[in-house]
Amino acid sequence: MKHPEHDTIWSIALGHEGHVYLGLCLEGKGGGVAQLYRYDTAQRRLEPLADMGEVTGEPPDSGHATQGKIHFALCPARDGKLYGATHCTTPPLGQRVWSPLSMWGDPEMSFPGAHIFRHDTLTGETVDFGVITPNEGIPYLMLDEERECLYGVTYPKAHFFRCDLRGRGFRDYGRVSSWYPIAMIFDGSGNLYTSDTNSQLIKYDVERDRLVFLGTRPYAEPWNTDARYSWITDMAAGPDGWIYGLTYSNDHLFRFDPRETAPVIEDLGPGLPEVRCATLRCMVADREGGLYYLAQPVSPQAPGALLARYDVATGERAVVGRMEREGETYAAWRGVCGEDGALYLATIGRTPACLLVWR
Repeated sequence: MKHPEHDTIWSIALGHEGHVYLGLCLEGKGGGVAQLYRYDTAQRRLEPLADMGEVTGEPPDSGHATQGKIHFALCPARDGKLYGATHCTTPPLGQRVWSPLSMWGDPEMSFPGAHIFRHDTLTGETVDFGVITPNEGIPYLMLDEERECLYGVTYPKAHFFRCDLRGRGFRDYGRVSSWYPIAMIFDGSGNLYTSDTNSQLIKYDVERDRLVFLGTRPYAEPWNTDARYSWITDMAAGPDGWIYGLTYSNDHLFRFDPRETAPVIEDLGPGLPEVRCATLRCMVADREGGLYYLAQPVSPQAPGALLARYDVATGERAVVGRMEREGETYAAWRGVCGEDGALYLATIGRTPACLLVWR
């Protein structure tokens, strides 16, 4: 890898041709700039595609908080285009700490704002559409190909928005959370689901063009009566038409039926009933009716997350592996299932960041 100091990969997507695309981030060191990478699944090699400092015209030594992240914001289209957005929280060069609110509008160290960009996987061309959200990052971006628009959320103000594929026609739907949502998913009708900080399910109703706060929440610990800081962390579509997910602060799975007018979240219990776990992360639907996720055991005698699988048809849960290789343990928040059934998991919390493949 040509960027050994980059420390997280938050965004991973499966392209139209079966290759895997990654947003390589550097957030633990000032002056980092995000990189767009591709993993060629046929040749089994990583390829750097675009430097976000060069694409946006904002070099790492600009003095401002840098375009250091592509965070849950890579959206592949069927025609080979890849849409994305940049994000903040990487300090300026030479700085160790940076605050998006206290540095808001600072003439020297503020974040200029997130950019929408498009990478053509067929020609290699990357086009920048400019700053879309001044002083704010875009930690989440979703592509609606049918309606030719993008949906996203800003940071730190957590406003939900819509724009066209060039970042124009911007519409702000207002604040949806005290902190930005960290999971979004479309249903079969094009409606979008997300949650606020307290895990309340939120629906963007595409026909009515409005947000609906549904009031239903997944399981939270008995002591956490209002589900504080328990975002819905990841969601995946099951083969039965239900949407499955997990939350930030416990080890329970949940599901809801998006075909209902007012979906109600159903608790499915612990991700691993026989193993006491602190959290679940990284839910990925496979191609055989199952859902994979990572479970972090509470026991200090069992370092490293467990790779588990939930069978949608039977409800059975089983450990299939451990996130450990050559004595090192790994953590991941996002992954994809390749056309060959392999899991591609993007790591966080280690330097250098890496891509893990479970075949």
